Parts: sequence; structure tokens; C-alpha cells
Amino acid sequence: MYANFMKTLTILYLVTAGLSSPALNKRADPSAVAILETIAPKSKSCNGAPVPDECRTASQAADFLIKAFKDYQLYNAAEMAAVLSLIALESGEFQYNINHFPGNPGQGTRNMQMAPFNLEYALTIQPAAVKKITPATTVNGLSNDQLNAIRDIVTTDEFTWASGAWFYSTKCDAATKTAVQTQGKAGYVKYLIDCVGTSSTPGREAYWTRARTAFGLPAS
Repeated sequence: MYANFMKTLTILYLVTAGLSSPALNKRADPSAVAILETIAPKSKSCNGAPVPDECRTASQAADFLIKAFKDYQLYNAAEMAAVLSLIALESGEFQYNINHFPGNPGQGTRNMQMAPFNLEYALTIQPAAVKKITPATTVNGLSNDQLNAIRDIVTTDEFTWASGAWFYSTKCDAATKTAVQTQGKAGYVKYLIDCVGTSSTPGREAYWTRARTAFGLPAS
């Protein structure tokens, strides 16, 4: 427990202290990497990844995720654990960046956002790039090529790792955030149902439990 608590302090310190722009070849903080590898064991390596260009290791992802928590002001360990558990599941433990099964047009990012959310997210971070594709502010009537082009904006390493934090920050209401912070599993289930729009499953709960463990939180 003490070791996990120190990991939490380390990642929170890095978040609040601020970071320069992360890069894939930069040495990541070992405590943050250990947290990610606990949550997503496959992220220790990309050897044998089904789509090698999309796969990232925990070492490659760590600083991007820390910066995302800083940018969207997620400093609560329970909230970080919930977001990271979602990212780990939806990305196949960091192996996928776009939807391949069944291949929904426009769906991608590490939390595998659907096209409408990716358009909204892209408009907040790269509005000029979106305008080159379409002047639309909804996905209604957009072609598959346009949806995929918008997806390409938000699936760069700079932005794809931050999408989960953006979604939590902007799409979850205050009551859900309070529940995630204080109500353990009940709060996590509320996050999935009321915010993400899905239900809890044993597979999802396994990632959440590992994330809680990594942050030294009770898995209940």
C-alpha cells in the first residue's frame, strides 16, 4: 500500500508541476509507467501487436497521459483510475487507436470515441484543421472519408491520449464526478452508465480493479 501511495504522490506531483511537450522517445517517469503496466499488462511491449503502427507501450504513453490529466485538471486518484481503466479496455491495452471491429467510420482515439465526439473534440483543439475538411459542427451528412479525416486529427499522440480526460471533463456531470471520487464501485458504474453510455461488465471491472490497485485505492 505504501509503495502504491508513493506512486500516486509522484504522478500527482508531475501533473501539478507541469511538463514540457512529451515525446515518444523521452524517458517516462518510472512510477507512472508502473501504474500503467499494472492496469494494462500488455503495454510493457508492442512485440506481436496486431497493428504495430497503432501500438504504444506504457513508457511511450505515460507522459502524454500525465499531461492530459494536467490539461483537464483531473487530480483525483479515483477519477484517474476510472479514466485509465476505460482507456486500457477500449484500446486493447494501448494496442489500438482506431476502431477495427466492426470498423465504424470516424471512431477512434485511445478511449475509442465515436465520430460525433471526435468532431466536437477536434473543434476544441484544432478548429482550423476541421474547417479544411468541413464547416459542419455535427456529423450529420458527412461522408465516411470526412469522418475518418476528422478522426485523423484527434488520433495523433498529442491528442489521442488526452481524449479520455477531455470526455470525462466535458461529458460527465458534477454528480457523476462526485460519485466517482467517493463511491467506489457504485461511482464507477454510474460513470459508465450515465457518462460513457455503457454498462459494467466483468471485463471492464477487471481493468477498474487493477487501476484502483495501482493507485492504492480499495477495489470496492
